[in-house]
Amino acid sequence: MLSDARQRLSSILNPISYDQFFEEFVGQKPLISLGDESGLRAALAGTDPRNGLLDGFEKYAPTLTCHSHSPKTPPPEARPVESPEGFYSLMQEYFRLGYTVRFPEVTDLSDDLSLFTRSLEKLLLTPVGVVVFWSAPGAAAPIHHDEVDVIVIQLVGTKKWFISEQPPAFPNKWKQAGEGPPAMTQYKTVDVGPGDLLYLPRGTAHTVQSTSESIHLSIGFVPITVRDALNSVLDHYSDLNRPVRMDVGNRADSIAQGADWETVTKQIKVHLNQLQSSCSQEQFIKTALQRQKTRMIVDLPKLRPNGDPNNLSLQTLVEHNPLAIADLIATENIVDFSQPGEQILVHLGAEECMQFILLNKQFKIADIPGEIADEVRIALVSRLVASGFLQQTKQ
Repeated sequence: MLSDARQRLSSILNPISYDQFFEEFVGQKPLISLGDESGLRAALAGTDPRNGLLDGFEKYAPTLTCHSHSPKTPPPEARPVESPEGFYSLMQEYFRLGYTVRFPEVTDLSDDLSLFTRSLEKLLLTPVGVVVFWSAPGAAAPIHHDEVDVIVIQLVGTKKWFISEQPPAFPNKWKQAGEGPPAMTQYKTVDVGPGDLLYLPRGTAHTVQSTSESIHLSIGFVPITVRDALNSVLDHYSDLNRPVRMDVGNRADSIAQGADWETVTKQIKVHLNQLQSSCSQEQFIKTALQRQKTRMIVDLPKLRPNGDPNNLSLQTLVEHNPLAIADLIATENIVDFSQPGEQILVHLGAEECMQFILLNKQFKIADIPGEIADEVRIALVSRLVASGFLQQTKQ
């Protein structure tokens, strides 16, 4: 539910309000929120994030990456280790050479962190990634900007941030021709400790220095851009028009050979004109953006099942998985129920049932409406328990 997602984000942003965050900061300027009276921020990755990371040695040690302000020697190689102690010894190798260690994809470090990132995904309709940076005292990063918006939460230790006061650049994901590191002539300096929060729009130049051994979360996302919306309408137009999905030019090597430009140009112009005509219909754009949302959801990692799909009756009370997110599209022939990692196709006669399941966080199987047999109600719920979208309510 969007109300739950808003509340979860609001609790982490406090004392900044939800609306203030989106109206004054996202996509506009950095946010600096120091202090953590509730303790929710510092505990977002668990009550003991240091040991939580070390206990994940089997998952994280082989995937470590790193950065350094001025590397003088190559970094150690990420590799498997046999214990938390061995993992920390590996990180010490990085630290001695002046490298900060980066843990990629730690969204599942804690239940609260998983719920927080899923809340952002529901509100922004875009994937959210989480990485951890673990630094030794004195470690520094080169001046850079990120290609994603980031919410930074300091978990352990202290750092000094240097943040450009220039407007964000909103870079594309690829480097432009001749692009070098960003300049940072005017900047503000911010000292952060556990529980402090920063938000930086993508393209905001910055650098960081650790003033103690330090661990911080970097939660990254890119809200839907105008370019994304344009791509969505183009994708929808392509779904409806087979010629757009075919090779450009008279031959597949036309562009590489620098030939057949007249045909290529004509094809592009014709379909741009037809796309513009299609976009004159508001419903076409709405449908395109709805399909984009569906694709985003399906591309998320699959949910983990939690319960026995074979142990159900009409009196069984079920609820949404806390990480549940889904979309439902009814076509002329089928109901498409899309959830993380999976599209479930259901007969049109079950549309009312699936809408009920989608909109109700908790329900008894017998309460599912629609002119269907009871065994069908149980079968639908069983399928969604097996996929991880639903789980039995603990009583």
